[in-house]
Amino acid sequence: MLPYIRSNAGFYDRIASEYFTTTAQAKTKEEYDKLLFSFCKRWQKELTNNDILSYYIESGEMELDIIEEFRKFYIDNAEPFQKAIIKANLIVGKKYTIVYMNEFGLPVADKIVFKGVSPCQYAQYTDAIKMTVRRARKRFDVYINFYDCSMAIYEGWHNLPEEVTHVKISENLRQSKYGCFDARYFEDCVNYFGEPVVEYKNFKVRESDGKTFA
Repeated sequence: MLPYIRSNAGFYDRIASEYFTTTAQAKTKEEYDKLLFSFCKRWQKELTNNDILSYYIESGEMELDIIEEFRKFYIDNAEPFQKAIIKANLIVGKKYTIVYMNEFGLPVADKIVFKGVSPCQYAQYTDAIKMTVRRARKRFDVYINFYDCSMAIYEGWHNLPEEVTHVKISENLRQSKYGCFDARYFEDCVNYFGEPVVEYKNFKVRESDGKTFA
């Protein structure tokens, strides 16, 4: 059992107890669905965490069919970004290139082997996904949380040439084409790579000057 699961087991047990207490009030399928909706929305961060769900099964706090019901709920009630990625039906074990903006506001082409994806909540962001991948030339799988972002996914592994994102100023000097998180970066990458398996735009327009960010 992971340390953070062990130290918070009492809290997770209370969530499980609340599920049984809450849903026991339902007298019809319609009432049950409404209560389940409220419960799952309230505890989305915890109930989309696979470590916590595994704890419930291993500890006997919840049966597998209840856990699967939670998972189905979050897929059926996916938000726009979640729905776009889930509906892409990415194939486990297949190579993909994910294009998105990194923490510095520059586009990256992340070469991965896809292992799985599920909707989740990340901090205050409810429209988030947790993707399990193995990056190129790495030996272990990792989780990546994506949220509040634009994304394009391509079959196979592709490199992103520097000339797509930078301009040459002199023989030894190059600079970024645009400012951080400029939506034109994302558009240039999509135009370079061509038609993706899935493309999701989460562009934002700054009111003061009309500039668009990805």
